[in-house]
Amino acid sequence: MHFHFDEIPDDANISRTSTAVVLQKMLPFLKPHKKAFALAALLLLFSVAGELAGPLILRMVIDTAIPQKSIRDIVFYSLLFAGTFSFAMILSYIQVIIATKIGLAVVRDLKEKVFRHMLSLSLSFFDQHPTGKLMARVESDSERVRMLFSDVSMALLRNVAMVGGTISIMMVADAGITIWIILLLFPVALLTVPVLKHMRKLYRRVRAAYARISGFISEYVRSVPVLQVFGATGMAAGRVHLEGKRYLNREIRAYFWEYGFWSFLGSCEIVAVVIILLSGRAGVISGAVSIGTVIMFVEYTRRLFGPVVMFSETLNMVQRAAASAERLFDILSTETLTPDGHLEEADFPEDWAEIRFEKVWFSYSEDNQALKNISFSIPKGRMVALVGASGGGKSTIVSLLMRFYEPTKGRITIDGIDIRDFRLDVWRRRLGLVLQNVNLFSGTLSENLTVFRRDIPVENQNKALRTIEAEDILERIPGGLDGKISEGGLNLSMGQRQLINYARAVLREPELLILDEATSSVDPGTEKRIQRSTDLIIKDRTALVVAHRLSTVTHASNIIVVQHGEIIEQGTHKELLRHEGAYAGLCRLQLEGDSHA
Repeated sequence: MHFHFDEIPDDANISRTSTAVVLQKMLPFLKPHKKAFALAALLLLFSVAGELAGPLILRMVIDTAIPQKSIRDIVFYSLLFAGTFSFAMILSYIQVIIATKIGLAVVRDLKEKVFRHMLSLSLSFFDQHPTGKLMARVESDSERVRMLFSDVSMALLRNVAMVGGTISIMMVADAGITIWIILLLFPVALLTVPVLKHMRKLYRRVRAAYARISGFISEYVRSVPVLQVFGATGMAAGRVHLEGKRYLNREIRAYFWEYGFWSFLGSCEIVAVVIILLSGRAGVISGAVSIGTVIMFVEYTRRLFGPVVMFSETLNMVQRAAASAERLFDILSTETLTPDGHLEEADFPEDWAEIRFEKVWFSYSEDNQALKNISFSIPKGRMVALVGASGGGKSTIVSLLMRFYEPTKGRITIDGIDIRDFRLDVWRRRLGLVLQNVNLFSGTLSENLTVFRRDIPVENQNKALRTIEAEDILERIPGGLDGKISEGGLNLSMGQRQLINYARAVLREPELLILDEATSSVDPGTEKRIQRSTDLIIKDRTALVVAHRLSTVTHASNIIVVQHGEIIEQGTHKELLRHEGAYAGLCRLQLEGDSHA
Protein backbone atom coordinates (compact mmCIF):
# COMPACT_ATOMS: atom_id res chain seq x y z
CA MET A 1 0.00 0.00 0.00
CA HIS A 2 3.00 2.29 -0.33
CA PHE A 3 2.35 5.59 -2.08
CA HIS A 4 4.97 6.68 -4.63
CA PHE A 5 5.84 10.22 -3.56
CA ASP A 6 8.51 10.48 -6.23
CA GLU A 7 5.73 10.39 -8.80
CA ILE A 8 4.07 13.51 -7.39
CA PRO A 9 5.08 16.43 -9.63
CA ASP A 10 7.00 19.05 -7.69
CA ASP A 11 5.15 22.33 -7.72
CA ALA A 12 5.42 25.25 -5.36
CA ASN A 13 3.13 27.47 -7.41
CA ILE A 14 -0.28 26.15 -6.50
CA SER A 15 -3.11 27.88 -8.32
CA ARG A 16 -4.36 31.05 -6.66
CA THR A 17 -7.76 30.53 -8.27
CA SER A 18 -10.07 28.27 -6.30
CA THR A 19 -10.12 24.65 -7.37
CA ALA A 20 -13.87 24.82 -7.97
CA VAL A 21 -13.47 27.73 -10.41
CA VAL A 22 -10.70 25.95 -12.33
CA LEU A 23 -12.71 22.72 -12.54
CA GLN A 24 -15.65 24.75 -13.83
CA LYS A 25 -13.40 26.03 -16.63
CA MET A 26 -12.63 22.41 -17.51
CA LEU A 27 -16.31 21.52 -17.97
CA PRO A 28 -16.44 22.54 -21.69
CA PHE A 29 -13.63 20.04 -22.37
CA LEU A 30 -15.39 17.33 -20.36
CA LYS A 31 -18.87 18.02 -21.76
CA PRO A 32 -18.43 15.93 -24.96
CA HIS A 33 -17.47 12.98 -22.72
CA LYS A 34 -20.05 13.44 -19.94
CA LYS A 35 -21.91 10.23 -20.77
CA ALA A 36 -18.69 8.22 -20.79
CA PHE A 37 -17.63 9.87 -17.51
CA ALA A 38 -20.99 9.04 -15.92
CA LEU A 39 -20.67 5.44 -17.15
CA ALA A 40 -17.16 5.18 -15.68
CA ALA A 41 -18.41 6.53 -12.34
CA LEU A 42 -21.34 4.10 -12.36
CA LEU A 43 -19.07 1.14 -13.14
CA LEU A 44 -16.75 2.21 -10.33
CA LEU A 45 -19.64 2.32 -7.85
CA PHE A 46 -20.76 -1.18 -8.94
CA SER A 47 -17.16 -2.35 -8.60
CA VAL A 48 -16.98 -0.96 -5.06
CA ALA A 49 -20.32 -2.57 -4.28
CA GLY A 50 -18.91 -5.90 -5.46
CA GLU A 51 -15.90 -5.50 -3.18
CA LEU A 52 -18.12 -4.58 -0.24
CA ALA A 53 -20.29 -7.63 -0.85
CA GLY A 54 -17.31 -9.96 -0.32
CA PRO A 55 -17.21 -9.86 3.51
CA LEU A 56 -21.02 -10.20 3.66
CA ILE A 57 -20.83 -13.41 1.62
CA LEU A 58 -17.94 -14.61 3.80
CA ARG A 59 -20.08 -14.06 6.91
CA MET A 60 -22.89 -16.16 5.41
CA VAL A 61 -20.43 -18.98 4.75
CA ILE A 62 -19.13 -18.93 8.33
CA ASP A 63 -22.48 -18.35 10.09
CA THR A 64 -24.82 -20.38 7.89
CA ALA A 65 -23.24 -22.82 5.48
CA ILE A 66 -20.49 -24.25 7.73
CA PRO A 67 -22.66 -24.75 10.88
CA GLN A 68 -25.29 -26.54 8.76
CA LYS A 69 -22.55 -28.64 7.14
CA SER A 70 -24.17 -27.98 3.79
CA ILE A 71 -21.67 -28.74 1.05
CA ARG A 72 -24.07 -27.29 -1.50
CA ASP A 73 -24.30 -23.97 0.35
CA ILE A 74 -20.56 -23.82 0.92
CA VAL A 75 -19.93 -24.38 -2.80
CA PHE A 76 -22.68 -21.91 -3.74
CA TYR A 77 -21.39 -19.14 -1.48
CA SER A 78 -17.80 -19.83 -2.48
CA LEU A 79 -18.71 -19.52 -6.16
CA LEU A 80 -20.76 -16.42 -5.36
CA PHE A 81 -17.78 -14.93 -3.54
CA ALA A 82 -15.44 -15.69 -6.44
CA GLY A 83 -17.98 -14.51 -9.01
CA THR A 84 -18.65 -11.26 -7.18
CA PHE A 85 -14.94 -10.57 -6.88
CA SER A 86 -14.32 -11.40 -10.55
CA PHE A 87 -17.30 -9.31 -11.65
CA ALA A 88 -16.02 -6.35 -9.61
CA MET A 89 -12.57 -6.67 -11.16
CA ILE A 90 -14.03 -6.80 -14.68
CA LEU A 91 -16.10 -3.69 -14.03
CA SER A 92 -13.05 -1.98 -12.56
CA TYR A 93 -11.00 -2.89 -15.64
CA ILE A 94 -13.64 -1.49 -18.00
CA GLN A 95 -13.95 1.63 -15.85
CA VAL A 96 -10.19 2.23 -15.99
CA ILE A 97 -10.20 1.93 -19.79
CA ILE A 98 -13.10 4.37 -20.14
CA ALA A 99 -11.59 6.85 -17.68
CA THR A 100 -8.20 6.66 -19.40
CA LYS A 101 -9.80 7.37 -22.78
CA ILE A 102 -11.62 10.35 -21.28
CA GLY A 103 -8.41 11.72 -19.78
CA LEU A 104 -6.52 11.31 -23.05
CA ALA A 105 -9.33 12.90 -25.08
CA VAL A 106 -9.65 15.87 -22.73
CA VAL A 107 -5.89 16.47 -22.75
CA ARG A 108 -5.76 16.09 -26.54
CA ASP A 109 -8.42 18.77 -26.98
CA LEU A 110 -6.84 21.04 -24.39
CA LYS A 111 -3.31 20.71 -25.81
CA GLU A 112 -4.59 21.31 -29.34
CA LYS A 113 -6.36 24.47 -28.21
CA VAL A 114 -3.26 25.67 -26.34
CA PHE A 115 -1.05 24.95 -29.37
CA ARG A 116 -3.38 26.77 -31.76
CA HIS A 117 -3.47 29.73 -29.40
CA MET A 118 0.31 29.82 -29.06
CA LEU A 119 0.60 29.95 -32.84
CA SER A 120 -1.31 33.23 -32.75
CA LEU A 121 0.79 34.89 -30.05
CA SER A 122 3.44 37.51 -30.72
CA LEU A 123 7.14 36.83 -30.24
CA SER A 124 7.14 38.79 -26.98
CA PHE A 125 5.33 35.85 -25.36
CA PHE A 126 8.10 33.45 -26.41
CA ASP A 127 10.74 35.96 -25.31
CA GLN A 128 9.33 35.69 -21.79
CA HIS A 129 8.73 31.94 -22.00
CA PRO A 130 11.67 29.97 -23.46
CA THR A 131 10.33 27.37 -25.85
CA GLY A 132 11.96 24.34 -24.22
CA LYS A 133 10.73 25.18 -20.74
CA LEU A 134 7.33 26.21 -22.09
CA MET A 135 6.77 22.89 -23.86
CA ALA A 136 8.04 20.92 -20.86
CA ARG A 137 5.67 22.88 -18.64
CA VAL A 138 2.74 22.29 -20.98
CA GLU A 139 3.50 18.56 -21.16
CA SER A 140 3.82 18.29 -17.39
CA ASP A 141 0.63 20.26 -16.74
CA SER A 142 -1.27 18.31 -19.39
CA GLU A 143 -0.22 15.03 -17.79
CA ARG A 144 -1.62 16.18 -14.44
CA VAL A 145 -4.89 17.21 -16.08
CA ARG A 146 -5.08 13.78 -17.74
CA MET A 147 -4.58 12.11 -14.38
CA LEU A 148 -7.32 14.29 -12.90
CA PHE A 149 -9.91 12.75 -15.21
CA SER A 150 -8.51 9.27 -15.63
CA ASP A 151 -7.05 8.50 -12.19
CA VAL A 152 -7.44 11.10 -9.47
CA SER A 153 -11.16 11.85 -9.81
CA MET A 154 -11.98 8.13 -9.89
CA ALA A 155 -9.68 7.47 -6.93
CA LEU A 156 -11.45 10.22 -4.99
CA LEU A 157 -14.87 8.78 -5.84
CA ARG A 158 -13.67 5.29 -5.00
CA ASN A 159 -12.32 6.36 -1.61
CA VAL A 160 -15.55 8.16 -0.72
CA ALA A 161 -17.70 5.22 -1.85
CA MET A 162 -15.51 2.64 -0.11
CA VAL A 163 -15.36 4.53 3.20
CA GLY A 164 -19.04 5.47 3.14
CA GLY A 165 -20.19 1.98 2.17
CA THR A 166 -17.92 0.24 4.66
CA ILE A 167 -18.93 2.38 7.64
CA SER A 168 -22.62 2.11 6.70
CA ILE A 169 -22.52 -1.70 6.60
CA MET A 170 -20.51 -1.84 9.83
CA MET A 171 -22.97 0.49 11.60
CA VAL A 172 -25.91 -1.69 10.56
CA ALA A 173 -24.09 -4.85 11.68
CA ASP A 174 -22.92 -3.51 15.06
CA ALA A 175 -22.91 0.20 15.90
CA GLY A 176 -20.91 -0.28 19.11
CA ILE A 177 -17.90 -1.92 17.47
CA THR A 178 -18.07 0.55 14.57
CA ILE A 179 -17.90 3.56 16.90
CA TRP A 180 -14.75 2.15 18.52
CA ILE A 181 -13.18 1.72 15.08
CA ILE A 182 -14.13 5.30 14.09
CA LEU A 183 -12.63 6.66 17.33
CA LEU A 184 -9.34 5.01 16.36
CA LEU A 185 -9.60 5.98 12.69
CA PHE A 186 -10.34 9.68 13.20
CA PRO A 187 -7.03 10.70 14.87
CA VAL A 188 -5.09 8.50 12.43
CA ALA A 189 -6.74 10.31 9.50
CA LEU A 190 -5.90 13.70 11.01
CA LEU A 191 -2.30 12.63 11.60
CA THR A 192 -1.79 11.65 7.96
CA VAL A 193 -2.22 15.23 6.71
CA PRO A 194 0.95 16.72 8.29
CA VAL A 195 2.88 13.45 7.91
CA LEU A 196 2.21 13.16 4.17
CA LYS A 197 2.99 16.87 3.75
CA HIS A 198 6.34 16.36 5.50
CA MET A 199 7.07 13.30 3.36
CA ARG A 200 6.41 15.30 0.17
CA LYS A 201 8.88 17.89 1.41
CA LEU A 202 11.49 15.20 2.09
CA TYR A 203 11.13 13.71 -1.38
CA ARG A 204 11.40 17.15 -2.97
CA ARG A 205 14.75 17.51 -1.20
CA VAL A 206 15.77 14.02 -2.41
CA ARG A 207 14.94 14.96 -6.03
CA ALA A 208 16.83 18.23 -5.66
CA ALA A 209 19.92 16.40 -4.37
CA TYR A 210 19.65 13.85 -7.18
CA ALA A 211 19.35 16.60 -9.81
CA ARG A 212 22.36 18.37 -8.31
CA ILE A 213 24.62 15.31 -8.33
CA SER A 214 23.45 14.38 -11.86
CA GLY A 215 24.28 17.90 -13.02
CA PHE A 216 27.79 17.72 -11.55
CA ILE A 217 28.48 14.29 -13.07
CA SER A 218 27.19 15.35 -16.48
CA GLU A 219 29.26 18.53 -16.44
CA TYR A 220 32.45 16.83 -15.23
CA VAL A 221 32.19 13.91 -17.69
CA ARG A 222 31.95 16.40 -20.56
CA SER A 223 34.97 18.23 -19.20
CA VAL A 224 37.28 15.29 -18.37
CA PRO A 225 40.13 16.57 -20.60
CA VAL A 226 40.04 20.01 -18.93
CA LEU A 227 39.93 18.48 -15.45
CA GLN A 228 42.87 16.21 -16.27
CA VAL A 229 45.02 18.97 -17.76
CA PHE A 230 44.40 21.34 -14.85
CA GLY A 231 44.73 18.64 -12.20
CA ALA A 232 41.16 19.11 -10.95
CA THR A 233 40.02 15.47 -11.07
CA GLY A 234 40.45 15.16 -7.31
CA MET A 235 38.28 18.21 -6.73
CA ALA A 236 35.59 16.81 -9.05
CA ALA A 237 35.62 13.40 -7.34
CA GLY A 238 35.52 15.04 -3.91
CA ARG A 239 32.57 17.25 -4.81
CA VAL A 240 30.63 14.31 -6.27
CA HIS A 241 31.44 12.31 -3.11
CA LEU A 242 30.05 15.07 -0.86
CA GLU A 243 26.95 15.44 -3.01
CA GLY A 244 26.52 11.66 -2.96
CA LYS A 245 26.63 11.64 0.85
CA ARG A 246 24.06 14.42 0.96
CA TYR A 247 21.79 12.51 -1.41
CA LEU A 248 22.22 9.28 0.56
CA ASN A 249 21.39 10.95 3.89
CA ARG A 250 18.27 12.58 2.46
CA GLU A 251 17.10 9.34 0.85
CA ILE A 252 17.64 7.34 4.06
CA ARG A 253 15.69 9.92 6.04
CA ALA A 254 12.84 9.92 3.49
CA TYR A 255 12.64 6.12 3.47
CA PHE A 256 12.75 6.06 7.28
CA TRP A 257 9.67 8.30 7.41
CA GLU A 258 7.85 6.47 4.60
CA TYR A 259 8.32 2.94 5.89
CA GLY A 260 7.85 4.11 9.46
CA PHE A 261 4.56 5.74 8.49
CA TRP A 262 3.22 2.68 6.70
CA SER A 263 4.37 0.44 9.56
CA PHE A 264 2.48 2.71 11.94
CA LEU A 265 -0.64 2.35 9.80
CA GLY A 266 -0.20 -1.42 9.78
CA SER A 267 0.01 -1.33 13.57
CA CYS A 268 -3.19 0.72 13.68
CA GLU A 269 -4.94 -1.97 11.63
CA ILE A 270 -3.74 -4.58 14.13
CA VAL A 271 -5.04 -2.40 16.98
CA ALA A 272 -8.37 -2.12 15.17
CA VAL A 273 -8.55 -5.91 14.84
CA VAL A 274 -7.79 -6.25 18.58
CA ILE A 275 -10.59 -3.76 19.33
CA ILE A 276 -12.98 -5.80 17.18
CA LEU A 277 -12.01 -9.04 18.93
CA LEU A 278 -12.27 -7.52 22.41
CA SER A 279 -15.51 -5.69 21.66
CA GLY A 280 -17.09 -8.72 20.02
CA ARG A 281 -15.91 -11.24 22.63
CA ALA A 282 -18.86 -10.73 24.98
CA GLY A 283 -21.32 -10.73 22.09
CA VAL A 284 -19.93 -13.96 20.70
CA ILE A 285 -20.10 -15.64 24.11
CA SER A 286 -23.70 -14.47 24.64
CA GLY A 287 -24.67 -15.30 21.07
CA ALA A 288 -25.56 -11.68 20.22
CA VAL A 289 -22.66 -11.40 17.76
CA SER A 290 -21.75 -14.19 15.38
CA ILE A 291 -18.22 -15.28 14.54
CA GLY A 292 -18.96 -14.43 10.91
CA THR A 293 -19.78 -10.86 11.92
CA VAL A 294 -16.44 -10.54 13.74
CA ILE A 295 -14.60 -11.85 10.68
CA MET A 296 -16.63 -9.45 8.49
CA PHE A 297 -15.56 -6.50 10.67
CA VAL A 298 -11.93 -7.56 10.37
CA GLU A 299 -12.23 -7.69 6.56
CA TYR A 300 -13.96 -4.30 6.37
CA THR A 301 -11.38 -2.72 8.67
CA ARG A 302 -8.64 -3.82 6.28
CA ARG A 303 -10.54 -2.04 3.51
CA LEU A 304 -11.06 1.10 5.58
CA PHE A 305 -7.62 2.41 6.54
CA GLY A 306 -6.16 2.75 3.04
CA PRO A 307 -8.92 4.94 1.53
CA VAL A 308 -9.13 7.13 4.64
CA VAL A 309 -5.38 7.69 4.76
CA MET A 310 -5.09 8.42 1.04
CA PHE A 311 -8.15 10.69 0.95
CA SER A 312 -6.15 13.79 1.92
CA GLU A 313 -3.40 12.93 -0.57
CA THR A 314 -5.98 12.51 -3.33
CA LEU A 315 -7.40 15.94 -2.53
CA ASN A 316 -3.88 17.34 -2.70
CA MET A 317 -3.42 15.81 -6.15
CA VAL A 318 -6.74 17.35 -7.24
CA GLN A 319 -5.41 20.74 -6.13
CA ARG A 320 -2.18 20.20 -8.05
CA ALA A 321 -4.09 19.17 -11.16
CA ALA A 322 -6.23 22.29 -10.81
CA ALA A 323 -3.05 24.38 -10.53
CA SER A 324 -1.74 22.80 -13.73
CA ALA A 325 -5.03 23.42 -15.52
CA GLU A 326 -4.96 27.04 -14.37
CA ARG A 327 -1.51 27.54 -15.92
CA LEU A 328 -2.79 26.16 -19.21
CA PHE A 329 -5.77 28.49 -19.02
CA ASP A 330 -3.35 31.36 -18.32
CA ILE A 331 -1.77 30.64 -21.72
CA LEU A 332 -5.20 30.54 -23.34
CA SER A 333 -6.11 33.85 -21.74
CA THR A 334 -2.90 35.53 -22.91
CA GLU A 335 -3.75 38.07 -25.57
CA THR A 336 -1.42 38.56 -28.50
CA LEU A 337 0.39 41.89 -28.67
CA THR A 338 0.03 41.80 -32.47
CA PRO A 339 -3.73 41.48 -32.95
CA ASP A 340 -5.47 41.24 -36.30
CA GLY A 341 -6.57 44.44 -37.95
CA HIS A 342 -9.92 45.02 -39.63
CA LEU A 343 -8.84 45.60 -43.24
CA GLU A 344 -9.33 42.65 -45.61
CA GLU A 345 -7.68 41.61 -48.86
CA ALA A 346 -9.89 43.93 -50.92
CA ASP A 347 -8.71 46.92 -48.85
CA PHE A 348 -5.03 46.44 -49.67
CA PRO A 349 -3.71 49.03 -52.15
CA GLU A 350 -2.86 47.20 -55.37
CA ASP A 351 -0.49 49.79 -56.79
CA TRP A 352 1.15 51.02 -53.63
CA ALA A 353 4.10 53.40 -53.82
CA GLU A 354 6.08 53.09 -50.59
CA ILE A 355 6.35 51.66 -47.10
CA ARG A 356 7.35 54.16 -44.43
CA PHE A 357 8.70 53.94 -40.90
CA GLU A 358 7.37 57.08 -39.20
CA LYS A 359 9.16 58.04 -35.96
CA VAL A 360 9.19 54.44 -34.73
CA TRP A 361 10.32 53.64 -31.19
CA PHE A 362 10.49 50.16 -29.74
CA SER A 363 11.66 48.55 -26.51
CA TYR A 364 11.75 44.91 -25.51
CA SER A 365 11.58 45.97 -21.87
CA GLU A 366 11.52 49.19 -19.87
CA ASP A 367 15.32 49.35 -19.66
CA ASN A 368 16.01 48.10 -23.20
CA GLN A 369 15.27 50.76 -25.83
CA ALA A 370 15.95 48.90 -29.07
CA LEU A 371 14.84 51.58 -31.58
CA LYS A 372 14.77 55.36 -31.19
CA ASN A 373 12.86 57.62 -33.55
CA ILE A 374 13.43 55.53 -36.69
CA SER A 375 12.14 57.13 -39.92
CA PHE A 376 12.84 55.98 -43.48
CA SER A 377 10.99 54.80 -46.57
CA ILE A 378 11.12 51.71 -48.79
CA PRO A 379 9.98 52.74 -52.28
CA LYS A 380 8.29 50.06 -54.35
CA GLY A 381 10.66 48.28 -56.70
CA ARG A 382 13.77 49.48 -54.85
CA MET A 383 16.33 47.70 -52.69
CA VAL A 384 16.99 49.22 -49.27
CA ALA A 385 19.81 47.91 -47.09
CA LEU A 386 20.31 48.02 -43.34
CA VAL A 387 23.91 47.81 -42.13
CA GLY A 388 25.71 48.31 -38.86
CA ALA A 389 27.19 46.43 -35.94
CA SER A 390 25.38 43.50 -34.36
CA GLY A 391 22.82 44.50 -31.77
CA GLY A 392 22.24 47.89 -33.40
CA GLY A 393 18.55 47.29 -34.16
CA LYS A 394 18.51 45.99 -37.74
CA SER A 395 16.74 42.72 -36.98
CA THR A 396 14.30 44.58 -34.74
CA ILE A 397 13.29 46.73 -37.71
CA VAL A 398 12.65 43.54 -39.71
CA SER A 399 10.60 42.07 -36.84
CA LEU A 400 8.43 45.16 -36.69
CA LEU A 401 7.92 45.09 -40.44
CA MET A 402 6.89 41.43 -40.22
CA ARG A 403 4.57 42.36 -37.32
CA PHE A 404 6.24 39.99 -34.92
CA TYR A 405 6.15 42.97 -32.55
CA GLU A 406 4.35 46.32 -32.52
CA PRO A 407 6.07 49.73 -32.27
CA THR A 408 6.07 51.27 -28.82
CA LYS A 409 5.57 54.66 -30.49
CA GLY A 410 5.19 55.74 -34.09
CA ARG A 411 3.84 53.63 -36.94
CA ILE A 412 4.71 51.74 -40.12
CA THR A 413 2.54 52.60 -43.12
CA ILE A 414 1.97 51.54 -46.70
CA ASP A 415 0.71 54.49 -48.71
CA GLY A 416 -0.39 56.13 -45.48
CA ILE A 417 -2.28 53.12 -44.11
CA ASP A 418 -0.98 51.73 -40.82
CA ILE A 419 -0.02 48.10 -41.41
CA ARG A 420 -1.62 47.25 -38.05
CA ASP A 421 -5.00 47.97 -39.66
CA PHE A 422 -4.63 44.94 -41.95
CA ARG A 423 -5.36 41.38 -40.97
CA LEU A 424 -2.10 39.56 -40.28
CA ASP A 425 -2.56 37.05 -43.08
CA VAL A 426 -3.36 39.85 -45.55
CA TRP A 427 -0.14 41.68 -44.70
CA ARG A 428 2.20 38.69 -44.37
CA ARG A 429 0.93 37.11 -47.58
CA ARG A 430 2.91 39.75 -49.46
CA LEU A 431 6.14 39.19 -47.59
CA GLY A 432 9.01 36.81 -48.25
CA LEU A 433 11.53 36.27 -45.49
CA VAL A 434 15.02 34.77 -45.41
CA LEU A 435 16.45 34.68 -41.88
CA GLN A 436 20.06 34.17 -40.83
CA ASN A 437 18.88 31.24 -38.69
CA VAL A 438 17.47 28.65 -41.10
CA ASN A 439 14.29 26.92 -39.94
CA LEU A 440 13.82 23.58 -41.69
CA PHE A 441 11.31 20.91 -40.73
CA SER A 442 11.56 17.16 -40.65
CA GLY A 443 9.92 16.08 -43.91
CA THR A 444 10.60 16.17 -47.62
CA LEU A 445 12.45 18.83 -49.57
CA SER A 446 9.16 19.75 -51.25
CA GLU A 447 7.42 20.21 -47.91
CA ASN A 448 10.20 22.52 -46.77
CA LEU A 449 10.09 24.58 -49.97
CA THR A 450 6.32 25.01 -49.82
CA VAL A 451 6.09 25.05 -45.99
CA PHE A 452 3.60 22.15 -46.24
CA ARG A 453 1.34 23.79 -48.83
CA ARG A 454 -0.04 21.21 -51.26
CA ASP A 455 -1.30 23.60 -53.94
CA ILE A 456 2.13 24.61 -55.30
CA PRO A 457 3.04 22.71 -58.50
CA VAL A 458 6.30 20.82 -58.80
CA GLU A 459 7.24 23.00 -61.76
CA ASN A 460 7.16 26.10 -59.58
CA GLN A 461 9.39 24.43 -56.99
CA ASN A 462 11.94 23.46 -59.61
CA LYS A 463 11.80 26.98 -61.05
CA ALA A 464 12.51 28.50 -57.64
CA LEU A 465 15.61 26.33 -57.29
CA ARG A 466 16.75 27.23 -60.81
CA THR A 467 16.29 30.93 -60.04
CA ILE A 468 18.93 30.76 -57.34
CA GLU A 469 21.05 28.30 -59.30
CA ALA A 470 20.49 25.54 -56.77
CA GLU A 471 19.23 22.73 -59.02
CA ASP A 472 22.15 20.58 -57.83
CA ILE A 473 20.37 20.18 -54.47
CA LEU A 474 17.94 17.86 -56.23
CA GLU A 475 20.86 15.60 -57.08
CA ARG A 476 22.59 15.82 -53.70
CA ILE A 477 19.46 14.93 -51.75
CA PRO A 478 18.46 11.31 -52.49
CA GLY A 479 14.92 11.39 -53.85
CA GLY A 480 14.99 14.98 -55.09
CA LEU A 481 11.88 16.90 -54.04
CA ASP A 482 10.68 13.77 -52.22
CA GLY A 483 14.01 13.39 -50.43
CA LYS A 484 13.93 13.38 -46.64
CA ILE A 485 15.27 16.26 -44.58
CA SER A 486 15.91 15.77 -40.88
CA GLU A 487 14.70 18.20 -38.23
CA GLY A 488 16.64 21.44 -38.58
CA GLY A 489 18.21 20.15 -41.79
CA LEU A 490 21.03 18.46 -39.91
CA ASN A 491 21.65 16.11 -42.84
CA LEU A 492 22.49 19.12 -45.05
CA SER A 493 25.36 21.56 -45.14
CA MET A 494 24.81 25.11 -43.92
CA GLY A 495 25.00 26.37 -47.48
CA GLN A 496 22.34 23.92 -48.66
CA ARG A 497 20.06 24.90 -45.80
CA GLN A 498 20.37 28.57 -46.66
CA LEU A 499 19.72 27.92 -50.35
CA ILE A 500 16.53 26.03 -49.47
CA ASN A 501 15.58 28.90 -47.19
CA TYR A 502 16.18 31.32 -50.05
CA ALA A 503 14.25 29.22 -52.57
CA ARG A 504 11.34 29.07 -50.14
CA ALA A 505 11.10 32.86 -50.18
CA VAL A 506 11.43 32.98 -53.98
CA LEU A 507 8.66 30.41 -54.38
CA ARG A 508 6.32 32.67 -52.44
CA GLU A 509 6.76 35.40 -55.09
CA PRO A 510 6.50 38.18 -52.52
CA GLU A 511 5.87 41.84 -53.19
CA LEU A 512 8.39 42.64 -50.46
CA LEU A 513 11.44 40.42 -50.02
CA ILE A 514 13.21 40.63 -46.66
CA LEU A 515 16.69 39.16 -46.32
CA ASP A 516 18.02 39.22 -42.77
CA GLU A 517 21.74 38.32 -42.91
CA ALA A 518 20.83 35.99 -45.80
CA THR A 519 24.47 35.21 -46.65
CA SER A 520 26.06 35.42 -43.21
CA SER A 521 26.31 31.64 -42.74
CA VAL A 522 27.36 30.45 -46.20
CA ASP A 523 30.67 29.96 -47.94
CA PRO A 524 31.93 32.51 -50.49
CA GLY A 525 30.92 30.34 -53.44
CA THR A 526 27.34 29.97 -52.20
CA GLU A 527 27.29 33.68 -51.32
CA LYS A 528 28.09 34.55 -54.93
CA ARG A 529 25.30 32.27 -56.16
CA ILE A 530 22.85 33.92 -53.81
CA GLN A 531 24.07 37.38 -54.74
CA ARG A 532 23.60 36.68 -58.44
CA SER A 533 20.09 35.37 -57.87
CA THR A 534 19.31 38.30 -55.59
CA ASP A 535 19.96 40.72 -58.42
CA LEU A 536 17.41 38.85 -60.54
CA ILE A 537 14.85 38.46 -57.77
CA ILE A 538 14.73 42.08 -56.63
CA LYS A 539 14.12 43.29 -60.15
CA ASP A 540 10.60 44.78 -60.16
CA ARG A 541 10.27 43.83 -56.50
CA THR A 542 10.78 45.71 -53.24
CA ALA A 543 13.58 44.35 -51.06
CA LEU A 544 14.85 45.11 -47.58
CA VAL A 545 18.27 43.54 -46.98
CA VAL A 546 20.05 43.28 -43.64
CA ALA A 547 23.75 42.52 -44.10
CA HIS A 548 27.11 42.45 -42.37
CA ARG A 549 28.88 41.71 -45.66
CA LEU A 550 28.74 45.11 -47.33
CA SER A 551 29.73 43.70 -50.71
CA THR A 552 26.21 42.31 -51.06
CA VAL A 553 24.49 45.71 -50.76
CA THR A 554 26.78 48.17 -52.56
CA HIS A 555 24.22 48.47 -55.37
CA ALA A 556 21.27 49.19 -53.05
CA SER A 557 19.27 52.33 -53.84
CA ASN A 558 19.49 53.38 -50.20
CA ILE A 559 21.84 52.12 -47.47
CA ILE A 560 20.78 52.89 -43.91
CA VAL A 561 23.38 52.70 -41.15
CA VAL A 562 21.81 51.73 -37.81
CA GLN A 563 23.75 52.10 -34.58
CA HIS A 564 22.46 51.74 -31.02
CA GLY A 565 18.87 51.81 -32.26
CA GLU A 566 19.24 55.00 -34.27
CA ILE A 567 19.81 55.87 -37.92
CA ILE A 568 23.11 57.71 -38.02
CA GLU A 569 23.39 58.06 -41.79
CA GLN A 570 21.85 56.89 -45.04
CA GLY A 571 22.42 57.22 -48.78
CA THR A 572 23.86 55.30 -51.72
CA HIS A 573 27.16 53.46 -51.51
CA LYS A 574 29.03 56.24 -53.28
CA GLU A 575 27.36 59.01 -51.27
CA LEU A 576 28.21 57.37 -47.96
CA LEU A 577 31.82 56.78 -49.03
CA ARG A 578 32.18 60.47 -49.88
CA HIS A 579 30.64 61.36 -46.53
CA GLU A 580 33.54 59.59 -44.80
CA GLY A 581 31.33 58.53 -41.90
CA ALA A 582 30.53 55.27 -40.15
CA TYR A 583 29.72 53.42 -43.38
CA ALA A 584 33.02 54.41 -44.97
CA GLY A 585 34.80 53.12 -41.88
CA LEU A 586 32.96 49.80 -42.10
CA CYS A 587 33.90 49.51 -45.77
CA ARG A 588 37.57 50.10 -45.07
CA LEU A 589 37.57 47.49 -42.32
CA GLN A 590 35.65 44.88 -44.31
CA LEU A 591 36.16 45.38 -48.03
CA GLU A 592 39.85 46.13 -47.75
CA GLY A 593 40.24 43.19 -45.40
CA ASP A 594 38.59 40.92 -47.95
CA SER A 595 40.99 42.12 -50.64
CA HIS A 596 43.99 41.12 -48.51
CA ALA A 597 42.49 37.71 -47.70
